Amino acid sequence: MRNDDTLNRRCVLAIDLGSGGLKTAIVDDGGNVVASAEAPVTTHLLPDGGAEQDPDEWWHGARQTARQVLADAGVAPRDITAVACDSQWSVAVPVDARGAPLMRAVHWMDTRGGPFNRAVVNGFPRIQGYGLFKLIQWIRLTGLAPTLSGVDSLGHVLFIKHAHPDIYARTYKFLEPMDFLTSRLTGRITATQKTMVPFVVTDNRQWGVTSYSGNLLRMAGLDEEKFPTLIANNGVVGPLAPSVAEDFGLPAETPVVAGVSDSNASLIGAGAAHDFESIIYIGTSLYMTCHVPFKKTDLAHFMTALPSPCTDRYYLLGEQGAGGKCVEFFLKQLIYPEDDFQTGPKPEDAYIRFNTMASQAPAGSEGVMFLPWLNGALVPCEAPRVRGGFVNMSLGTTRHHMARAVMEGLAFNNRWTQGPAEKFIGRAIDHFRFAGGGALSDLWSQIHADVLKVPIHQVDDPVNTTVRGAAFLAFWSLGHLALEDIPKRVRIKKVFQPNPDNAGLYDRMYRQYRRFFKKSRKIFEALNGEKFPINP
Repeated sequence: MRNDDTLNRRCVLAIDLGSGGLKTAIVDDGGNVVASAEAPVTTHLLPDGGAEQDPDEWWHGARQTARQVLADAGVAPRDITAVACDSQWSVAVPVDARGAPLMRAVHWMDTRGGPFNRAVVNGFPRIQGYGLFKLIQWIRLTGLAPTLSGVDSLGHVLFIKHAHPDIYARTYKFLEPMDFLTSRLTGRITATQKTMVPFVVTDNRQWGVTSYSGNLLRMAGLDEEKFPTLIANNGVVGPLAPSVAEDFGLPAETPVVAGVSDSNASLIGAGAAHDFESIIYIGTSLYMTCHVPFKKTDLAHFMTALPSPCTDRYYLLGEQGAGGKCVEFFLKQLIYPEDDFQTGPKPEDAYIRFNTMASQAPAGSEGVMFLPWLNGALVPCEAPRVRGGFVNMSLGTTRHHMARAVMEGLAFNNRWTQGPAEKFIGRAIDHFRFAGGGALSDLWSQIHADVLKVPIHQVDDPVNTTVRGAAFLAFWSLGHLALEDIPKRVRIKKVFQPNPDNAGLYDRMYRQYRRFFKKSRKIFEALNGEKFPINP
């Protein structure tokens, strides 16, 4: 895809590695996407809760799409100011000294590290599954604690250490995906305080530290030598490696800025550069986030403030788990499965059809509710063994009801997160910016306004939020853009006001949504216990 209206400006080559695919774009300093290309990413689902992706597939896709957009855009190589990477995280990549992966990356949906995390955090006296004194140490130093489900990178590393000791012994460094990509681009293996957060081995009380915590490493039972050199949160990894510069057709001196998580990038790319300006993002995952000027943790609701790329600032992490993945599940497994029912392959306009179907059902889906915890619940309550599904279906239920119920179920989870988030930041959230692929839907935007009872600001071009944010952060890191100028460069397509006619209905359904979680949790625990391991 090419946009000819934005040539002859300073540009960034931005690489966004999401769970469902990789996108590379050329973004100018006005936030316009000049050209973009995508490549697929395969998630391998394995027994006992395994989920893995191939880092070589990531790198192949990044090279292929980078060459394509540079050819399509018509931008002079000298006008590419920098290369920037953002990615999914809580994904552990073991690499050798050359930066080559030693196995497939252990994905954020992978729960095989759960038993090892639970063993590490165990202790007396015990609170919410944690040894109290260990919990105090982790919260005080990092702002979060290892997940009991094992979906963080600490759990992944411990899984590799115990299940694949040969791989652990051969590992030179463990990386997050954005740092893997920057290492491939530059030949330099580095990370930052902000990207290493899911490993839970950095002291985050001070923004911008460039060393690991010996105490945290001892508690986790890990070796410091297995982790990369830390550079500044807003630093430059280095210039492109000569072979990569030649491959891309870019000057060898083109800088590669430090990578960021997709949540960092989407916050900036949605125009939420100021403290407490909040966004809802629905891509493969679902999260609510905003910048805050402090470090804080709310363990009860699994919320924390983590180091931001922006100097001396943190951001609220309200990662709720599966978002658009629920839509993909509905379409792939229930509507267009490749099985003996032979309903046919999923068409290219499947998501448009999904939106159209949902629009033909009334508000509330005639009582049908969708529970979005297909891989367990995270924020605002970590419950790794709960599961999703449709409830309250009748002989009159149609796929129209089910499609809308998926949208409403994710909105209910956002409302559940909204209250703790407001308490966390110490103020009411009077509107949300809505970004990611979910924000393409006017219907879903309106449902969120009705369920959350606040205006929803639908970001224009929401599917490019992360590449736009990665580019803005690169311009800022290199001194070409001020943070306060970013909101002016992000357009709001439409503002959706709450419909008071739906308020009572959604209040009643939301109460039952919360009640169903509470009442059914023990049932899910029994169904998905040790005899039936968690599967993503």
